[in-house]
Amino acid sequence: MFRVSRGETGFDADSLDQSREYLGRQKPCRYHVDEISADPLPSGHKSRQWGVAISRPDGSVELEPHPWEV
Repeated sequence: MFRVSRGETGFDADSLDQSREYLGRQKPCRYHVDEISADPLPSGHKSRQWGVAISRPDGSVELEPHPWEV
C-alpha cells in the first residue's frame, strides 16, 4: 500500500498505478509517497519513504523513487 500526501491532505492507494491515476486528476504539485506494509519491511519498520510524485498540468504524473533500494 502507498500513502500519497501533501501537507495535511493525502490518500492511500493499493498500487503505484492507482496513485498515478488519482494524481493525474489533481492539481499540479509535488507529493510525498510512503510505502506501508502490514508485515515488517527489510528495515523492520512497517512504513518507509518511497519517493515523490509530481503531477503536471497536462495530467501526466512522474513517480521518482528514492535512490536506495525500494
